[in-house]
Amino acid sequence: MIQKFVEKHDRLVHRSLEIILGVLTWSLLTSPIWLGLLYPPAIVYMLTFLTVYWTYMAYSHSKGLFVGYRIYQEEMSFDWYLECRKLDYFSLPEKETLPPTLEDVRHILVIPVVNEPKAVLKDSIDSILNQSFPISQICLVFTVEQKYSNEVIERIRNVVGEREKNLSDLMFFIHPAGIPGEAIGDGGANRAWGTSHAVEELKNKNENLRNYIFSNLDSDHVLHAHYLSRLTHLYLTTDKRDNHFYSSAVPLFDNNLWRVPLMMRLEANAVTLGVISDWTVSKGGVRKCFSAFSVSLQTLIDANYFDVSLGADDTIFYWRAFFARNGEFEGRAHFIPYSADAVEGKNYLDSYKSLYKQLLRWGWGVVDFPLSVKGFLKKSEIKTSKKIKWMVRHMKERVLLVNIVFLITFGFAIVTLVNPYVKQSSFAYSLPKITSLILTLTLVFMIPGVYFRKKFSVPPPEKWSKFRRFLTYLEGPLIMLNLLTYSFFPWIHAQTMLIFGKRFKDLYHTPKVR
Repeated sequence: MIQKFVEKHDRLVHRSLEIILGVLTWSLLTSPIWLGLLYPPAIVYMLTFLTVYWTYMAYSHSKGLFVGYRIYQEEMSFDWYLECRKLDYFSLPEKETLPPTLEDVRHILVIPVVNEPKAVLKDSIDSILNQSFPISQICLVFTVEQKYSNEVIERIRNVVGEREKNLSDLMFFIHPAGIPGEAIGDGGANRAWGTSHAVEELKNKNENLRNYIFSNLDSDHVLHAHYLSRLTHLYLTTDKRDNHFYSSAVPLFDNNLWRVPLMMRLEANAVTLGVISDWTVSKGGVRKCFSAFSVSLQTLIDANYFDVSLGADDTIFYWRAFFARNGEFEGRAHFIPYSADAVEGKNYLDSYKSLYKQLLRWGWGVVDFPLSVKGFLKKSEIKTSKKIKWMVRHMKERVLLVNIVFLITFGFAIVTLVNPYVKQSSFAYSLPKITSLILTLTLVFMIPGVYFRKKFSVPPPEKWSKFRRFLTYLEGPLIMLNLLTYSFFPWIHAQTMLIFGKRFKDLYHTPKVR
């Protein structure tokens, strides 16, 4: 019944779902005003709950960092290609999807390129060509935007040089501009073009596609030397390997970390530590693809590559694969890192503008909500428990976490502003003192963040003075400033756009600066 209704009224259902999430966000955000007027006890109790929940999340985040760092240290101590060679192929799971031998494993790395400087491309390419995994088993694919294709391809060939002969293959595909239906500036359209053409090329060469592991990379990604070896080991030892995506739990943004302004560093470190903790706490059950990730090439094909119209390529790919596998699609993480660029503009002001635009594009990932919920309603094959888990995750990420810091910081002040009598009520009299005490205690949980930020990222430049290096330890507590600005406004902005049915005319491609 529900499935037929959704199919018959697809546009109405989709538009309603686009509005619902933003309405929930704004309802929660403005709750100190309307609840403060209509029923003050409710907002007081809610703010108390949010304060306690924030403390729990801070504790859980710190615990995740301790566990994540322990796993990181352990995994970094192995020679992962040697570990791959030690594998007993007779005992590996799911023989029908298993490459015959380790020597038959192939990696296809697809990297979309716009007009990145040679220095950016060189760091990334060198890291791939210096992997512990044999590069003779690596197919390197560049999918290049048409506008700068000639000079970009020349740059790449100059960097690769004579090492090209050592690769399994080196492919270039030029993504034409102005294809109807494609979102302008969206990496997904470029990826879809390059990956689909690369697969056709492999088919023409009579390659066995079952031997290929696909990796989605960006042009600034610098892989640790054991990245592909660890990925290979994880892939080969995972049961139902087509039903998983594989990702590093340690995405570092330290290619240029100490060159960018403060807020860029805060955001970069927040993403790194958040991803590490989340992978450790959630254990991959309800997580979407983010940035660099890998799947079997067959899964990429079954998911019909990447979406070209919505502008949230990694997020939407997850749902394409999720529904292609009838809900049986989960993440598996390893802890071998890769490095990327923190947002950097041409100058100080441009850096801040670029960061906002990038985070607005990330916030635009909210377009996956109507798509995923419609899929839940249409596909009865998906377990109800999995649908519920994902709905909880949606609400937590897109509604609760977007608003919680703002509400616990300003909520009570707003309530008393719109309804001064709240201060005189017995149920609210001691609330400010209690929440202040709880939030003060929560500051203790910022210490692990400061500590592990230093452990995971590259150290400040040696030429910096001791005083300047000392000041970097004081940056950690400033994360609250980030949570009230760059981790708040762009996400509200994106959801508000969706409420009014607005779309990006040109999605922002974050430029790489050297």
